[in-house]
Amino acid sequence: MTEVNKQRFYKKLAVTGLAFTLVGAGTLGLHSLNFTGEPTVASAAAETYTTTANLNIRSGPSTSNAIIATVKQGTQLTVVGQAASGWLKVSYQGKTGYVSSEYVKKSASSTTKTYVTTANLNIRSGPSTSSAIVVTVKQGTQLTSTEQAANGWLKVSYQGKTGYVSTQYVKESTGSSEPAPAPAPAASVYVATANLNVRTTASTSGAVMATLKAGTQLDVTAKAANGWLKITYQGKAGYVSGQYVRALAGMKVVSNPESIQVVVNKQNKLPENYVPKDLVYTTIPFTFKEQTEKKKMRSEAAAAIAQLFADAKKQGVTLLGVSAYRSHATQSALFSSYVQRDGYDKAVTYSALPGTSEHETGLGIDVTKGDGTCAAQDCFGGTKEATWLDAHAAEYGFIIRYPKGKEAVTGYKYEPWHLRYVGKPVAQAIKSKGITLEEYYGIK
Repeated sequence: MTEVNKQRFYKKLAVTGLAFTLVGAGTLGLHSLNFTGEPTVASAAAETYTTTANLNIRSGPSTSNAIIATVKQGTQLTVVGQAASGWLKVSYQGKTGYVSSEYVKKSASSTTKTYVTTANLNIRSGPSTSSAIVVTVKQGTQLTSTEQAANGWLKVSYQGKTGYVSTQYVKESTGSSEPAPAPAPAASVYVATANLNVRTTASTSGAVMATLKAGTQLDVTAKAANGWLKITYQGKAGYVSGQYVRALAGMKVVSNPESIQVVVNKQNKLPENYVPKDLVYTTIPFTFKEQTEKKKMRSEAAAAIAQLFADAKKQGVTLLGVSAYRSHATQSALFSSYVQRDGYDKAVTYSALPGTSEHETGLGIDVTKGDGTCAAQDCFGGTKEATWLDAHAAEYGFIIRYPKGKEAVTGYKYEPWHLRYVGKPVAQAIKSKGITLEEYYGIK
């Protein structure tokens, strides 16, 4: 077309308002034209973005525009420009359209992978169980990850949100069409009632992956055949016989383990492998000389017990420590030994499941008389030492954690030797009302 013919064509177009679809604009020399209805798009160097949810690609930068295609979460799109109101112009499989920037993120240099959760799982704001929970997702949820954080945590995207999950509870998606396993029976926590083999298949013929101690909490993900349960252990799937597993309906993991008023009992457990941050060695005398973890308490509780012992001695009452802090590993070994000796059902009547012992908080301590007799035994009750503690412990922020006549509330028999630090205001209120820690907070 000559330049003269081009000018005639442009004039005719302006007069008639002819609507047309522009194809091969370069051939016609129409680079500078901007037609009404076409969104203004800021050009940008092409970049790769990844969808954080299943997402519609539309013909224009608005939800009122037609859907060109729907792409799955984790799909990579090439962004070629930015439109108004937070929409991006993208190219996908030869098509050009628009997506909301709320549901895409710039792809990292590493490869994007899709993972599936193997249990109900918390997505947290940082790579640690101490970080805040962003959202909780169900077993079988797909998560997109582009990088791996430290200590076995993955940085993931889910429904436009970014957070971290433990690699122990996700597996890389294979794209298999294998049907999802039957969901685990409804219960909060499962524990082994005996030392238990984790096997590669749902049969005693399966190879042993690991042996767990009695009292170990299990991450049960599904029911398998013949009474076996599928579990996740150290990031791997395995099987255990349901004959040696107990479902503890109603048990919850506490959200405030660092609080000095935290309630830990048979229905409320500490996070797995919890360790208090401010453990220190106490300065009080114990029934033994070795410098072990049993002499530790959290710093505030340690100062309070030292003052209690000192004032008791001034009043003619000499006390000794028997056992204070107990790590999760120690509690696990202790409970397992009791199960081996007396069986699970009897052991739970006098020993705490791992994670449910007050000794693991660093706020509890067992004490006894100055001569060391009656340590953690019923004969301590009724002694002048027990009488003094009952009358004065609250003045120092301690309570008799398992008082007489409250077995149905606390779940434990009377233990006049077991002190728990909760701070002076709470301790004195509990003492004055003659109630337990559970009753004070109105929880089980």
